[in-house]
Amino acid sequence: MGELKVEMAADKELAGKEKKEDANASRVNIALVASLLVAAAALAASVYYPSAKLVEEVKDLVRLMENITKTNSMSEHQVVAEAEIPRDCYDIQLYGHVTSGVYKIYPGGIKRGIDVYCDMDTDNGGWLVFQRRIDGTLDFYKNWAEYQIGFGDLSSEFWLGTESLHIITDQGFYERRVDMTDFDGQHRYAQYRGVHIGDRDTKYKLRLAGYHGYAGDSLYAHNNMKFSARDHDNDNAGGHCAETFKGGFWYNNCHAANPNGQYLSGDHETLANGINWHSWRGYKYSLKTIEMKIRPL
Repeated sequence: MGELKVEMAADKELAGKEKKEDANASRVNIALVASLLVAAAALAASVYYPSAKLVEEVKDLVRLMENITKTNSMSEHQVVAEAEIPRDCYDIQLYGHVTSGVYKIYPGGIKRGIDVYCDMDTDNGGWLVFQRRIDGTLDFYKNWAEYQIGFGDLSSEFWLGTESLHIITDQGFYERRVDMTDFDGQHRYAQYRGVHIGDRDTKYKLRLAGYHGYAGDSLYAHNNMKFSARDHDNDNAGGHCAETFKGGFWYNNCHAANPNGQYLSGDHETLANGINWHSWRGYKYSLKTIEMKIRPL
């Protein structure tokens, strides 16, 4: 089934390229025909209305049409250039950048681009980091709009934005990784061979598949869930999970992972409102660091 999807995606991409090439060729042909018509008009004008000014004006029109033809011909090269614009951090890596840091990508044809942090060190690199908690300097108890557009500092703690996540994961097949550490210096990770974030009409619904790692699968309960924030309750609980556990996430009823919860620095008495990963440290231990990232398969 995976091979079929890959083949279908490749066929769709090829068809899209052919369609662009046909459109460019059509524009060039139209311009050429127009040039011929204008040239014929110039000839007729010079015969029936011998005016130097008129002939010069017609010649200007011919030159204008020739410029249009050249512009349309150049668009074919521009299409090739656009294909080389990075869509994610994996593309950035393919273009020879092997240092972790902030780069600009252009997913989904976004002309202005999106600044992202690329992890080029973990598991062969090419990871686009969309969330990071390291020291508790940033409050993640935000509203829907803030989670939608993103917040924070890419060099420190941040959330990239659910809208950007949708645009990026909608480009193809992606995997997801979660790296985390505790205050004893231990590290764990959880990785998923498939991830997709729906659009705003689906409330940025999360789709996950294929867990492996040694942190435990604490995202199992969040699969197929809509995103919730303190002012948007889209969970399956009777109450309001985001409000109760002080974060924004794909809450179910309510959570087995709370990466956007409060930074409570290790053991805490309150229940499940810290940066919790239940399958590793439970509901009363808030992790020191956690980082979520995606990469194309």
